[in-house]
Amino acid sequence: MSLPEPELVDAAVQLFAAAAHRARVVVLVALSRRGPMSAGELQELAGLEQTAMSHQLRTLREANLISSRREGRRVIYALQDEHVARIVEDTLAHVAEEGG
Repeated sequence: MSLPEPELVDAAVQLFAAAAHRARVVVLVALSRRGPMSAGELQELAGLEQTAMSHQLRTLREANLISSRREGRRVIYALQDEHVARIVEDTLAHVAEEGG
């Protein structure tokens, strides 16, 4: 079995780096398990100030892990696709098997 192209490996590293923050993991898990949520709801779950939450959401959007859409004055966030949900849930299952 051959290794993927170096560009794909680099992209995977960037994806994992983008998810490597407690608040971003909270966002990804919430969106995986609860579905689309507003920025305010995610901010409350993560326990962050608005500016800090905006930074975390921007990082996840730039990594194509989440998407956003406007509903009036609210911005609603969702996982980019089912691949992201599987990454999140598989990661949680893996660490649970290992005893956390």
